[in-house]
Amino acid sequence: MKRTGCLIDYRNFLTRLCLTSLVLICYTTSYAQFNLSVRTNLPQPGDSVTKEKVDYVGIYSVGEHTTWDFSGLKTNDLYHIKYDTIDGELIAFDHQKSYRYAVSGDSLLMTGYESQLRSMDYIKPQLYMPYHLSLGETCQAIYKGEGRYSGTHYERVFGTVKTEADAVGTIILSESDTLPNTVCLHSVITESVRLNKDSCLNDSDNLKQVITEHYKWYARGYRYPVFETITSSTYDNLNHVATQQYAYRCPPSIQVALKDSINEEIRLNDYQDRNNVTPKYGDSPSSSTNDSGFTYRIDTNGRLVTITYSLEKTAIIHVLVVDVMGTIHREMQMGNEAGNDYTMQINCTGLRHGQYIIYINVNGTIYHSKIPVK
Repeated sequence: MKRTGCLIDYRNFLTRLCLTSLVLICYTTSYAQFNLSVRTNLPQPGDSVTKEKVDYVGIYSVGEHTTWDFSGLKTNDLYHIKYDTIDGELIAFDHQKSYRYAVSGDSLLMTGYESQLRSMDYIKPQLYMPYHLSLGETCQAIYKGEGRYSGTHYERVFGTVKTEADAVGTIILSESDTLPNTVCLHSVITESVRLNKDSCLNDSDNLKQVITEHYKWYARGYRYPVFETITSSTYDNLNHVATQQYAYRCPPSIQVALKDSINEEIRLNDYQDRNNVTPKYGDSPSSSTNDSGFTYRIDTNGRLVTITYSLEKTAIIHVLVVDVMGTIHREMQMGNEAGNDYTMQINCTGLRHGQYIIYINVNGTIYHSKIPVK
């Protein structure tokens, strides 16, 4: 499958979102699948959406004709989001934060957020959701923001968002909820954070880095993701501090209660096209687990980094090389069957001398190492 690219450049973003330039370069490949769109998937003012917080599960499949089995997951808590518009901006409220969004073409941009401890305004907005992606397409954009932390510290962030539509197939949420025509979007967000009591932030400030992977599963006929997983790892000057992982389910039983005539019509047409045949449960892989059965060793020889690893079961391995600013310099992904002494080599020629993070995601389990590039 040929990978395709998409580059977005934002310029002249002023105080209340004066977005005057959006450059989009995109190469597409056609697949027999449904496509996301602003019309069918943009959050709507007035919607109140409840997500079920469930046990975290890892990611293990990419490509076409994929089946994801997320059945049998226990609901641990409920997470409520209310959407509204204020001064022309789309606002999402939960119990801790309010997030501000704006639509530009076929993309949803985050323009800032507020909580009891933190406020952030994005000078260059964060690309939150590109609705135009088809299987194999990728979009990448930078963002910048300035804000306050705890009312006493100034905060400045710089980051990159890369989003890919990396799989299509069928998702199983329960024995009664098997949804074909599902697309999985995978976002990698790398961010550097400067924090200082003085508004004149400078290069001597302590830097924190955050790497977040966000998977969203959208099913045809439903406006909001039916399943999401989030893995967020925090670093202090490249030293790993903590990793947090979450999973949320928003099943059809919740979404059909929304006033959404567009998706209601899609569901009705699909039902008629199937001649009243309901998808049956089955043909799914076994449930995934956070125990990845992964052992590894990292060796550096000049600017060549070699990862030697063994797997107890089939796995999708996603590797990033990230600098102190949170910028991704190298990225690799591969899948392997169970076996020993696999190797992956990363050529770091062209990178500046210094310390970097090797970030490894194996079926949702995160590993970290700090490496020198000389």
